[in-house]
Amino acid sequence: MWVALVFWVLGQIWFCQIVVYPVFAKVGEADYVAYHRFYSRRIALPVILPGFASLLAPIPLALWGPPVPGWMSAANIAAGAVGLAVTVLLAIPRHNRLERTGRDAAVIAELVRSNWPRTLSITVQAGIALGMLSQATR
Repeated sequence: MWVALVFWVLGQIWFCQIVVYPVFAKVGEADYVAYHRFYSRRIALPVILPGFASLLAPIPLALWGPPVPGWMSAANIAAGAVGLAVTVLLAIPRHNRLERTGRDAAVIAELVRSNWPRTLSITVQAGIALGMLSQATR
């Protein structure tokens, strides 16, 4: 289940990083707030819920998951913490600002730039998931 979840989120984060967030800069100013609200209302189930689950799951996985080397669990928790911190401290405030004030090229650029650590942390989690799966099936 963990592997499926993390790879679901991996596909989403890369799609957001290279398509969705850059598209924010292409939406016209007059339509921007409505566009962002439309986007925000529809991402909870397919994006936000699995995203937070993948960032928080490393802790119970370390406690009750299959036996794997400690460094894998520690690296998985660290990658989840990076993703969670970027989400809460950088992404959510920028999304809130865009939805409140409308299209702002500087904020969109910050969103794209500040999303790289989250994208890379989820990529690391996916690699760790493969390693954990390999360990668990031995």
